[in-house]
Amino acid sequence: MKLPKKFKKVFVSGGAGFIGSHFVDELVQEGKEVVVFDNLSSGKKEFLKKSISMPNFSLKMGDLLNPEDIAGAMPGDVDLVIHLAANPDISKGVKDPSLDFKQTIVATFNLLQVMKDKKIKHLIYFSGSGVYGDVGSVATNEKFGPLTPVSMYGGSKLSAEGLISAFSNLFGIQAWIFRPANIIGDRATHGVILDFVTRLNKDSSQLLILGDGKQSKSYVHVTDILKGVYLAVSKAHDRINIFNISSKTFITVNDIAKEVIGVMRLTKVKIEHTKGKIGWPGDVPIVRIDSGKLRKLGWKEGYSSREAVRKTAMDLLASK
Repeated sequence: MKLPKKFKKVFVSGGAGFIGSHFVDELVQEGKEVVVFDNLSSGKKEFLKKSISMPNFSLKMGDLLNPEDIAGAMPGDVDLVIHLAANPDISKGVKDPSLDFKQTIVATFNLLQVMKDKKIKHLIYFSGSGVYGDVGSVATNEKFGPLTPVSMYGGSKLSAEGLISAFSNLFGIQAWIFRPANIIGDRATHGVILDFVTRLNKDSSQLLILGDGKQSKSYVHVTDILKGVYLAVSKAHDRINIFNISSKTFITVNDIAKEVIGVMRLTKVKIEHTKGKIGWPGDVPIVRIDSGKLRKLGWKEGYSSREAVRKTAMDLLASK
């Protein structure tokens, strides 16, 4: 599945990040003209090594908190904006709530303003399952409500969705909004798998798990995410199109630890836990997301949660 042919020039905010760089590589390979906009706060130039020397690729340095940077970097003939730039680490928003407010709400508003001024009419936005809040084992679909996030990450993502909806209706911007489960794969810059690999590389004798380790969620490999997005953009044509992306399978943090330990071929690792059911304030211990809407279009994940975890651990270990 490829991006529709009508999208010839694509602007990717956060294109040097984990997810963004995978999109960029695919788009450049397809022959799209790709403009990456990034401040490299969490992204890395090395993630773009496959594309950076290609004639249909350009990297524009700048910050979404500075509207002049966006306006100067975004060509007026862009067909599609893929908006991925945000604080990627939910736990950081606990220590500094202004982080998600600035990097998601303010940043998205600034981007939309420039799109309005340049009359750019198509947007892909990555929201998150955090918009649903903590509803236990309820499998949330796109019509679930009320939406009551429990973290600044989830709250800011929901706020950005609201801004996109308003701009879409006021200024004719067609939007595809995605609420994915945990996205994993090579180039990951944060998350439990990278954390375990990093800490076990330093000390293979012990591993501390935040919470009781029974937190259970869906994990989707980044390649499956790209397939889902391309499919939705190709087949969903409403003014605002909202899709969950989640595998049908789930895995606990305790089992993720076992998978990582197995991939690293370690023995006698002493596992300890902190108190409580969650790893940090704002964490959601049980997440179930209904991706039936996207599946009706023909999407199916290539990796189960466990398979995606195992592949990610192998790829992250190989990159160390």
